[in-house]
Amino acid sequence: SQMLIVGYSYGSMIGAAASAEIPQCIGYAAIAPPLGYASALYVLSGSKLRAAAGSRSNLPKLLVVGTEDQFCSESSFRSFENDLPEPKQAVVLQGVDHFSLYRQLPKLLTNWVLSAFNVGSLQEFAQHGSKAPS
Repeated sequence: SQMLIVGYSYGSMIGAAASAEIPQCIGYAAIAPPLGYASALYVLSGSKLRAAAGSRSNLPKLLVVGTEDQFCSESSFRSFENDLPEPKQAVVLQGVDHFSLYRQLPKLLTNWVLSAFNVGSLQEFAQHGSKAPS
């Protein structure tokens, strides 16, 4: 079976790092990662989580943040993005903060799943998983 990890805020970095340890993982979405507070939130393990998030280069990754995010500056986000191997898609939502980002997630996640995993619909993805080469 296949697993797609989607994490928001604190869970975004936990999920991204976990992807390295789960062979069935086919990709992850890191939504509003709190990179500005990583040292405190992850008990000084922020750099280890970032390294783990990039350790499986074949996984499709979706990274999303808002320009008004209270816990992640755009420069921190871009640094994280640049550290990760392809394939990846980074989206910076103008005028969106950490807590209102969810309004745009259904469309973002749907479009990413269809594109990254080469499927025609979410139903097809749910039934058959990824058609993308691994």
